[in-house]
This record gives sequence, C-alpha cells and structure tokens, in this order.
Amino acid sequence: NFFSVLGVQAQLGRTFLPEEDRPGAHHVALLSDGFWRRRFAGDTQVLGRTLDLGGEAYTVIGILSPRLDFPAKEVSLWTTLQLKPPTRRGPYFLTGVARLKKDVSLQRARVEMSTLKTSYPSGQYILSGQQFTFNALPVSEFILGDVRLALLVLMAAATLVLLIAAVNFANLMVVRSAARVREMSLRTALGASSSRIIRQLLTESTLLALTGGALGTLLAVVGVRVLVKIAPDTIPRLSQVGIDGRVLGWTALVSVVTGVLFGLAPKWKTTRLSLEEALKEGGRATTESTGKRHWHSLLVVTELSLAVMLLISAGLLTKSFWRLQRVDSGVSTERTLTMQIPLRGPRYEEAQQLDSFYPRLLERIQTLPSVRAVAVSNSLPPDSTEYSDNFSIEGRPAVPNQPPPIAYMILVSADFFRAFGIPLRRGRFFTAADAANSPPVAIISETTARQFFPNEDPLGKRITGKGEIVGVAGDVKYSGLADSIQPAIYEPLTQAHTWEAFLSVRTDAADPMSLITAVRDEIKSLDPELPVSQVGTLESRFATAVAQPRFRTTLIVSFAALALVLAVVGTYGVISYSVTQRTHEIGIRVALGAPRKSVLKLGLGQGTALAIAGVLIGLAGSFALTGLLRNLLFNVSATDWPTFAGTTLLLSATALLACYFPARRATRVDPMQALRHE
Repeated sequence: NFFSVLGVQAQLGRTFLPEEDRPGAHHVALLSDGFWRRRFAGDTQVLGRTLDLGGEAYTVIGILSPRLDFPAKEVSLWTTLQLKPPTRRGPYFLTGVARLKKDVSLQRARVEMSTLKTSYPSGQYILSGQQFTFNALPVSEFILGDVRLALLVLMAAATLVLLIAAVNFANLMVVRSAARVREMSLRTALGASSSRIIRQLLTESTLLALTGGALGTLLAVVGVRVLVKIAPDTIPRLSQVGIDGRVLGWTALVSVVTGVLFGLAPKWKTTRLSLEEALKEGGRATTESTGKRHWHSLLVVTELSLAVMLLISAGLLTKSFWRLQRVDSGVSTERTLTMQIPLRGPRYEEAQQLDSFYPRLLERIQTLPSVRAVAVSNSLPPDSTEYSDNFSIEGRPAVPNQPPPIAYMILVSADFFRAFGIPLRRGRFFTAADAANSPPVAIISETTARQFFPNEDPLGKRITGKGEIVGVAGDVKYSGLADSIQPAIYEPLTQAHTWEAFLSVRTDAADPMSLITAVRDEIKSLDPELPVSQVGTLESRFATAVAQPRFRTTLIVSFAALALVLAVVGTYGVISYSVTQRTHEIGIRVALGAPRKSVLKLGLGQGTALAIAGVLIGLAGSFALTGLLRNLLFNVSATDWPTFAGTTLLLSATALLACYFPARRATRVDPMQALRHE
C-alpha cells in the first residue's frame, strides 16, 4: 500500500496489490518514468515483460508518474518488500510512510509512537527499550533534509539582489523625476488635472517596469535550464522547477508594484512645492538641494549595505568550500576505478558462494595490465553511513542506561589498505593467513584506538564477535567530508560476508575509466548475469560528495557579483548626477580660485562617506545573519574576520573607483562655460 498511502498512481499499468507483498508471491516490479524512457525508449509494450534482477524473474506491471521522486530521485525500479526471517544479523534499514488522521497532530503522533518501544522485548539482536526510539517526520522535512537551509539562504540572496535592483530603479525614477518637475508644474499651470498627470506617469513607469520584468523572465527561462543541468541530484524535485503561471504572476506583480511606487515620484515632488517654486527649480539647475542629496545618499547606502551582506556570505561560503575540497579524507583518490557489484539472488544465498567468488574476481583483475592494486569492500568513502553498527569490547561491562558504542563496520579484502593508500599506524594489515578457518581478527582506526583505548595498547584486545585487534590503520572520513571522523572497525572478507560489494581498482593508467571494458569482461567471465552499477572513479565520488556545497557557493557568488555590479552602477549614477547638478557650484568654486584637487576631493569625499556608511550597516547586518550561515560552513567561523575585512576593502575600493570618474570629470569643468550656461 506504499503508493496508495502517497496517493500515487501508475501512468501505465497498475501499482502493487496486497497479496503481492506476501513471502513467496510472484515477483513484480514498477518502473520509474525516467528509467522507462532511458532503458526502454518509452515502449508501452514493456508491461508484462520479465526482468532478471539478481537471478530472479520480475514482471513489469506498471510505469509510475514522472513527478514521483520519493524517497529519492535516483530510484529506477520498485519491488515489493516481502519480508522474510533474516539470514544474518544486519543491520537493516526501513522507512515507513503514514498519513495522519484529520484530527491528529504531528506532536500527538510522536508521543504515541514513543510508546511503541516498550512493546518490543530485549534479546540478543534487539536493543532494550531504553536504547532505541521511534520518531515521525513531516514528509517535506524528510525529502528536503539539510537542503532546506541551503534553499533558504539562496532565497535570501535572491531577495537581496531584488532589493538592490529595486533601489537602483528607484534612483533612476527619482533622477528622472527631478528633470520633470518643471514639466509637471507647467502642465498643472496650463490646466491639466492631477488624475491625468498621474495616469501618464503610471503608464510610463509601469511600461518600463513590465519591460524589465519581461526581459528578466526571458533570462530566467535560460537561467533555470542551466541551473537544472548543473545542479546536483541531491536537491529534491529540481527537475520539476520551471517558469509557470505562478512565477509569471509574481513577476508581473513585482513589476507593477515597483512601477506604481516609484512612478509617482515626479507628481509627489510637485505637490510638496508651490507652483512658483516648482517653476523656479525647474528653470535653472542650481546647486543640488539638501533634500535631494539625502534621498540619493540613502538609496546608495542601502544598496551598498545589501551588497556587503551578499559579498560576505559569498566569501564565507567560498572559503568554506575551498577548505572542504582540501580536507584530508584519509585515502588516496587518484587513478582509482570503482564500481558496485551487488551479489543477489539464489546463486549467492550461501556464504560459501561469496567466499569463492571474491578471491577469483580479485585474482583475475590483478592480472590486468597497469593494475597496481585491487580490493573489494562493503563500502566506500566518503559516505558510508548505512554501515555503522554497535559493538562491545570483551572484558568491559556495558554502562547502565548508556547506548553501546558505535562504529563503521568495513569489510575488506587483504589489499584494501594498499589500494586506498591508508597508512598502518601500529601492528599489521590483513594477510592471506587470515582465512575463514583462522582465528578472527580486526583492524581499528586511529580514532577508535584513541577513543576506546586512550591509555592502553589496543593490540591483542578483542572486540566481541569481531576477534582480536591486530592493527591500527589511519583514519578515513566515512561519514562525509564535512563531518568529524568517526570510529571504524575493519574485518577481513574471508571471515565476514557482504552481499553489497564495491570493487576498487588502483591503476597506473592516466585514465582509470579506460579499464572499464576489461574489468567488465572479467566479471562477466565469472558471472554473465551479475549487474554492475555506480561505475566511476574515486575522485568522481568525492566530487559528488561536495556537489551541493559547490552548487550553492556558485549561486551565492553569482548573486554577490551581480549585487556588486548593481551597487557600483548605482553609486556611479548618483555621483555622476550630483556632479551634473552641482556644475554651477563647481564653476563658482573654480572661478574663485579653488584648486582642481579640492574639486576632486569634493566628489570623492561624498562617495567615501556613502561607502563607509554602507559598509558599516552591511557589516552589522552580516553579523546578524551569521546564525543562518553557521550550519553551512566547514571549518570557517561565521564571523571570520579576514573575510569581513577583505569584503570591506573590496567594496570600498570598488565604490571609490565608481566615484573617481565622475569626480575627475568635475575637475574639467570650465567655469566660464558653466556660469554662461547657468
């Protein structure tokens, strides 16, 4: 009933029936829309066909909706669960989906679920009721996960860019209104009604705003397509993002509101002046009034402060991403080919079948040209969260009311450490002597040794169910590059078994992908029906691990660059307008003997004051927003002073440069021409 609970129907065929979930029932499968189109070219005749999955036959009964990307976008095929008694301890992971009744809140559901743990008995493989919990999450939180915060930050950045653009538009309209005050006054003096003038102004400004909105929408159509292509798959439902009616409506609304708010500036200004004053003000461009100057300055300070906030955010995320890329993962990633070879089906139900397959596979691939080392493991860094498990150390009693220690359980072949360049700190690595009939052994990581054997030698100690500790290996980041290193315990594949195998081939070839065909041929020679997936390089796996930080950093930097350009343009426009309005004043100053340098200082002084005010307000705003960024940063403080200082210098220098050219133009004013023109 998974799809009925979600309210999802098949676009072709049907979904599962209750009886198809019972153990022993005939195997059926549902295909995702993407997999159906990629693998079967959208052929409707695929319904009823039989697929071989791990040596077992599955009948295709339906094609699901293209809008379904739950529980994950990369799912290509669904089968029924058909729970059976476990043949091994696990660990096992299941996710349940439920709909709340209309009168039941999420909090009430959580309270009721917390009582379920008391109904499960303790046992050898079952933790006591005090050591596990049930919880309920909204489906939106489950889907978004840690992406939610990143999306909020991107939305905030886009909003800041919108505000800066709106401020620039406001400045444009106010400057334009100053030139039309006399026109509006003359029309009023000649009998034009206020409503007629308002209609004209609204028409002009709204058309201007709508034109900008239309051009922005065209750019957005292209931009969204580019973003969807470069975005990582970890962002849910990104394929469904597009320009729809809601987006067009919002764009039109923002454009109209902007046009209305700032289009009435000329009329608003004339209402504050008497007709005689308006005609005098428009008749001769004297020195710029204090009111006008303050209004323009306020707008420039606003956009500069917003730009500072965006630039600091971009700087922090860029520095965080730079450090994340250079973090020591504990392994050597170059020239390593990786792929997954899950051993499923009746051919691999017995452990003896696994014990015979892996050695033969390793032996055959090791003979290939340019292969330096080859290994099999149940997991690969940097993301192995599903392979953590509890453990205990022999001779140490369990601590009451405390959960048992947990570590990553990595099952590896003997050459795993050499293939990944993991150093040996103490003891020895696994050898061929660690066979299935030999005493069980284990290797622990440095963090495991430091955390659980702080004042003693771990060699010779025993881990319950794992055997004697024979070595200590270097730490590896199995829980993600941004997370702290967690304890890890290694077991030899000859003494433990895994059905989820990853093959890793370290090569001397410049391009590890050149070995794909040869490796596939060797696998097929052992089992022609064995599926091979997740083929790639170890470097690409690590690149995928940082794809989401790279994406959001790229967007934030793009927003910040756009904000900087808009702020510079706005500053340049205001200073240039100020110089134009003060031409008469500058001419008088020069005529009275003022040196050209003092005129240059006059323009630069105004820009410097605006830049200082904008930077200070922006710094205050950035400090207030540090809490939003803190969880997105790696090894960088949200108040990192070099980033704040560098951003301050960058914006200040850019703003002064924008002021320099209009100020230099002011030094070239001919006093005779300026006075004659006035």
